[in-house]
Amino acid sequence: MLWLDFHALGLAGNLAAFAVASVVVWIAGDRLARYSQVIAERTRLGQAFVSTSFLAVASSLPEMSLASAAATLGDVDLAANSLLGGIAITMIVVALTDLVVGREPLSIDVQHPVVLLQGALVIVMLTVAAAGITAGDRPIPGIEVAGVWTTVLLILYVLSLLLIRRLQRYHPWTPDATPASQDDEHRAEPALADASLSQVVRLTALTTAAVLVAGTVLAFSAHALAEQTGLGSGFVGLLFGGVATSLPELSATISSARLKQYEVVFYDAFGTNMCSVVLLLLVDLLYVKGPILGELGRFSIFAVLLGTALTAIYLAGLVARPRRPFWRMGIDSVSVLVVAATGFVMLFQLR
Repeated sequence: MLWLDFHALGLAGNLAAFAVASVVVWIAGDRLARYSQVIAERTRLGQAFVSTSFLAVASSLPEMSLASAAATLGDVDLAANSLLGGIAITMIVVALTDLVVGREPLSIDVQHPVVLLQGALVIVMLTVAAAGITAGDRPIPGIEVAGVWTTVLLILYVLSLLLIRRLQRYHPWTPDATPASQDDEHRAEPALADASLSQVVRLTALTTAAVLVAGTVLAFSAHALAEQTGLGSGFVGLLFGGVATSLPELSATISSARLKQYEVVFYDAFGTNMCSVVLLLLVDLLYVKGPILGELGRFSIFAVLLGTALTAIYLAGLVARPRRPFWRMGIDSVSVLVVAATGFVMLFQLR
């Protein structure tokens, strides 16, 4: 079995596998960000919709692999918390991107209100997940293959995509001032300017396959390394699984920021988190002992609340738009890092 094979590699073997897979995932994430820009321009689907659907799903393939394998093996804590932990870590990724950009707070460069809609929808989906964990879940009557609450998450996700697709076509409102960094028109890089849509799609498919394979190696090797520390499955899934499988998002968001596509950073982050929440349904389908939300406890509830708080902080930053940088970041990014660090310490105590 793949899972057992990674345990048999030993410490040095897993460290080497983790390092090589990290490089592949990082490069692939950078390319996916560039390909998504071309696809959004050529198909006229809009960057918000493409980032929320295609790019978010592609970036979430490592989480999907780890969660699916863990659910099949019956490790519900690892399966669910690798997804829930990735939500908080994705917000940390945005803060790190803000640090890399460094010229001004990242949130003041966002112009389209669809970003606020995405963040609000993430909070709605997280609230539904927390409600399912608190109230307990039960199988859908007559179907018995998935829980009611996780099925509601799928419905919300589909409705969210439709709302995003509709709202991105127009601006109900715009900020008073447009940052200078957004004044220039940003086109695809020269290497892709002459490529046809079919060529870009083929390149995207190959890159996505690389993310899937390397992301799977990354996730399983991280799990094997984490087990040697003696940490519980919940904390392993949230921290090690979340960090290991968030490299595509980190690479893609930094690439988008360097291309001066600052809105795409939030499109990808919020879209990835929406995808992570709805993947609880996949875990539910693969876990044969019953609805997963009914088996999660206060550790998972706290992880959901932490992700909700970090998302809300960035929503506040997108509304307030603080212009003065603090430690090369916006005050919202600094707050996210502080709250996240505090939250992880508390989660360690709850493990």
